Amino acid sequence: MTKRLIAGTALLTLIFVIWLVFIANNTRPDEVVFDLVAPYTNGERTDWMKKISFLGNHQFLIPANLLLIAFFISVKKHKDALLVAIVALSSLGLMSLLKNLVQRYRPPAPLVDGITNFSFPSGHALMSVAFYGVLAFYAVRMINNPVIKITILLLLFAVTLLIGFSRIYLRVHYTTDVIAGFSIGICWMLFCFWLLNKAAKPGNQGL
Repeated sequence: MTKRLIAGTALLTLIFVIWLVFIANNTRPDEVVFDLVAPYTNGERTDWMKKISFLGNHQFLIPANLLLIAFFISVKKHKDALLVAIVALSSLGLMSLLKNLVQRYRPPAPLVDGITNFSFPSGHALMSVAFYGVLAFYAVRMINNPVIKITILLLLFAVTLLIGFSRIYLRVHYTTDVIAGFSIGICWMLFCFWLLNKAAKPGNQGL
């Protein structure tokens, strides 16, 4: 029930964002957020935001996913290693597909250079949910101490949100890009969990 509620909320949020941006053609909420953030922009904060943003970059997430896969293989949890690999690779493919289908251009005047691909959805937001969401899943499943479990979940949640905010602060994504990335990441991760769980049930071929 909880997973369905989360997935349903994420899907409704995504539908609203799509309607707002591409049907109603209303970019005012994105502009308001940029206006709110702009007065707090300075060199030191920008440096910190770049560091936070790196935690959602493929240069960090690819090695992190590989380490997680290697860990599960080393403890002979091959199903879990496969789950991590499938969620990571399929999320990357989905992100690239959607960016090239939608072809929304980046915000003007970004605070970082060298970004040339399209804006919608935020790849950092989507891929962060795919990785840190998987970590949260295993934290719930494997940690018995409630204090440690809640602390880790809150930390993962905060890191994911900060990565999303950093993309807005750095003006490389609109707020709606980030919200869409989070929503798609949640829906896709839960779909992968459901699909792999279904395939692993007795009588099914595969896992």
